[in-house]
Amino acid sequence: MVYLILEARALDEVIKLPDVAIWAGSNVLTELNHKELLAKGFNVTRFDHSVSGVNNSELEDVLETIKEHHPTESIWVQHASQP
Repeated sequence: MVYLILEARALDEVIKLPDVAIWAGSNVLTELNHKELLAKGFNVTRFDHSVSGVNNSELEDVLETIKEHHPTESIWVQHASQP
């Protein structure tokens, strides 16, 4: 299963799940956090830009990228809170 995480608080919950692929923007994961999670064996991918999920066009682009890497898996998207 693949999760697109939009807020850091959700990352803390999803990281506990077994056998998941996690994708997040730079607003959720710093480069250092990303490297630390990879070193611990987590399947985490970090976009080099912020991903808020509020803009539909942005969200569609991000989901297309994830689909390229996980074509047969369901993608769960965290609900984006309005700022």
